[in-house]
Amino acid sequence: MSAHKLRAIYKQLNDKIDKAREEALFEIKELKTDLNELQRHYSGRKKVTDIQPDDVIRSAYDISQRMREIAKRQEILAEMEDVAAEADALEYLESRGAKLLTRPVGWHFQTAKERFLLHEADAVEAAAELRKLLAAGKRLKKPKKRKKVAK
Repeated sequence: MSAHKLRAIYKQLNDKIDKAREEALFEIKELKTDLNELQRHYSGRKKVTDIQPDDVIRSAYDISQRMREIAKRQEILAEMEDVAAEADALEYLESRGAKLLTRPVGWHFQTAKERFLLHEADAVEAAAELRKLLAAGKRLKKPKKRKKVAK
């Protein structure tokens, strides 16, 4: 799947999470006002109230439903991010010539001089280690700037 499609899916999931969060906040505010009115009614400060018992139950149910919805979408989003990170790591490792060997077990990267064991099982960790190795090998000392001498 292309990165553009993945970003669109991530955005849609995040938008739905935000919408559910806003709806839950609205229900919490409504429930809060209903409970405050009930408190005033039962403490004797307000004589008549029009709040129905089912309103309180419905609000609490809506809040719990939104909470479950948010948790499920966040779980799906986290799983998708893990799978995408692993796929990117595998692609990176293979493009740089790293191999998954059985003896010794793990991801290996071999240069002309030596062989590196990157990580035993986790491709994401191995890709991070390979990035560090390659970055360290590509660092060159910058030549010192010469100061111009005035004639």
